[in-house]
Amino acid sequence: MNGYFFSRTVDKIKKDKFLANSTVFFIGSLLFSLGGYFFHFLMARMLSVKDYGELQSLIAVSTIVGIPSATLLTSLVKYSAHFKARQQMGKVYSLFSIFTKKILLVGLIFFIIFVLFSRVIAGFLNLSSVVPVIIFSFSFLFIFLYSVNSGVIQGLQKFKDASIISVASVVFKIIIAVLLIKIGFGINGAVGGIVLAGIIGYLISFYPIKFLFKQKKEEIETKEIFKYFLPVFFTLLFTALFYNIDIILVKHFFPPPVAGQYGALALLGHIVFFIGGPISVVMFPTAAAAHSNNSDHSKVFKKTISLMGLIGLGVLFFYFLFPGLIIKILVGSKFLSISKFLGWFGFSMFLYSLINAFSRYFLAIHKTKYVYLIGIGVLLQVILISIWHSSLWQIVWIMNVVMAITLALLIGYYFKCAKNLKPQELENS
Repeated sequence: MNGYFFSRTVDKIKKDKFLANSTVFFIGSLLFSLGGYFFHFLMARMLSVKDYGELQSLIAVSTIVGIPSATLLTSLVKYSAHFKARQQMGKVYSLFSIFTKKILLVGLIFFIIFVLFSRVIAGFLNLSSVVPVIIFSFSFLFIFLYSVNSGVIQGLQKFKDASIISVASVVFKIIIAVLLIKIGFGINGAVGGIVLAGIIGYLISFYPIKFLFKQKKEEIETKEIFKYFLPVFFTLLFTALFYNIDIILVKHFFPPPVAGQYGALALLGHIVFFIGGPISVVMFPTAAAAHSNNSDHSKVFKKTISLMGLIGLGVLFFYFLFPGLIIKILVGSKFLSISKFLGWFGFSMFLYSLINAFSRYFLAIHKTKYVYLIGIGVLLQVILISIWHSSLWQIVWIMNVVMAITLALLIGYYFKCAKNLKPQELENS
């Protein structure tokens, strides 16, 4: 009976392209996330609480500063999917070629700026040295180029290849970081591992798109693509701030040991998003392709919300019932003091995962005015944390309240636009 049910489930997944892609990318992203958490598992044990807090805050800053590269990636996913849906592979090659050439200078500029302001960044985050900041600045020399490759790979819906690349990158990150820390480089080794693994991932990413070099280039209109950058940029900026600004503000307002504890709490809470997030990543090019072909794109969005809801609530069940056990296993007994926060912080990340799914869906179908609603949420988050930061409980409750308000606004926007969400509609709402 169980074998029959399993067989029927597998057949159903194979027949549904979205479920098949989601399953492949989910497995790959799960392995990537497990690798990422194993990386943090090791870093939390190999580094002091203070150094681990510094590593977390630096990763948070890099995520925000890397928004332009994420903007590029998201935009290329959208237009690669658009051209693929219309069987215009020559235009996909042109898209790849044009943006690879244009982005080289951008990466160099970011590298120089990051180095010049390294002392300012280190000072704001209360880092004991500027060296980790300078090491991380080298990532800008390749991160934009990697975004071009990754955007095209996802737009072509090569989720198996994307998964292999991400898993390989995290494996190299773990190996290199551990070796460098063992040698005696400490937090500098951890940051160095992240940078070197990124370079390796970029080189590997050429393999899935090597067939493009055999295509004949076709002329494309880049004006529309650049115009699309603006809503994508603000969407990713606001969602990244939502996801990271609390860590940065806690690092700024709280003593280093407390900031280190919150860094561990954020690490665990983000699991809720990491596990369900891959589904929204698959949804984006799928909905964009359906939009380009005048097909019904709402079905894939509803599947996305349903699957993410089930996954998120499943994770929260364990967070509320077994917080101490989860903390001991994933980050160690020295962080047990955060067990009382885990369930509720995880709930705020569950709400965030739904906010992210709504954002990607609206981007896929050219509905962009929702960006203002997310901006309001981020501003509210910064104001409230800046006013109330006497305890971690205040931070956790602020996160929940702000996420709930923002999600409610997005749901309202969705129903307001529902009557006009027609596949052929390309203008902004």
